[in-house]
Order: sequence, then C-alpha cells, then structure tokens
Amino acid sequence: MTGRPWEGQPRREEWVRWADQLRQADWPRPGESLRLSDAERDEAARALGEHFAEGRLTADEHGERSERLWAARTYADLGPLFRDLPGGTPIRPATGRAVPRPPSASRMVGGGVWWLAKLLLLGFVVVMVVTHVLPLLLIGLVVWWVLAISIGRWGRHRRRDVMRQRSAAHGWDRPWDRRWV
Repeated sequence: MTGRPWEGQPRREEWVRWADQLRQADWPRPGESLRLSDAERDEAARALGEHFAEGRLTADEHGERSERLWAARTYADLGPLFRDLPGGTPIRPATGRAVPRPPSASRMVGGGVWWLAKLLLLGFVVVMVVTHVLPLLLIGLVVWWVLAISIGRWGRHRRRDVMRQRSAAHGWDRPWDRRWV
C-alpha cells in the first residue's frame, strides 16, 4: 500500500456537507412512534379548524387533512398535516420520564442524627451568647466532638477496629489462626 493513509478519504468540506444533510433530514423524533389518543386527535382537529377559520386552508384542503387526521395513528402521522402551517404540530409527544431526585441527607439513614447534633450545638451557642457563660460553650464543643466521633468519619469503622483488637488480644491476629477458628 503506497501513499498516505488519508488519501482517498472524504475531505472536510464533504463531511460538513454530509453533516448538514443529516441535520436537515426529516428524522423521526423520540416519541413520534407513540400512538395518538382520541383527545389528542380532537385537539389536532381543533387546531386544524382554527387554521381553516383564519383562511390558511381551503375547504378542500381542510376536508382532506381532516380525513388524514382521523386516520392518523401516531404522532409522526400528524407532522405532514401541519408542516406548512405556522406553529407546527399542535401536540407533542412526551420526550422523557421525570428523573427521581436522590434522597436528601435528612432522609438517609442517620441523617436525622446530624440535624439533632446541629440543633443542640445551635442551642448551646444561643445560651452562651445570651448568658455569656464559657463553660456552656465548652460543654457544647465536647458534645459536638463526641457526636462527630461516634457518628462521623472517625467512628465509622469503630466496630471493625474493636473486633481486630479482640482478635489480637486472643492471638487470632495471624491469618493461619483465623482459618481454624
């Protein structure tokens, strides 16, 4: 194989032209294959009647489009009926589902405990500001620190650490001892 690897490949202008053609193509949009309900056909017929009343359609065009409207089964069948009219298709299919929101911290397991700790700390700060008592601040900080250790990041693996200490105290900290127990 001689020559450069890019020889014989389409030039950038051709790629741009192809991309424009693809963009302008009449692709089915998501949801256009969904079937129409009677209420949606009624709404489309009402919109077609408004276009007829405003003089955009003749009586023959209105009759022909109405027949095609009542024979339409999907959203895609409505597209050609309203393509040359202002406003386009009067009804649109749903484009997606609602995304569920992730649970908030207060609804997660243990999330309510943090709210309680914050409320206690706020109460201690308010009492300290009102009464100017330094010991209450220190008590509040100690309570906050204990809660943070027991609930928070430092206390997360406490049970695992306690089990390791118990195993080491009995001489079960070696891997070959754990197999036989």
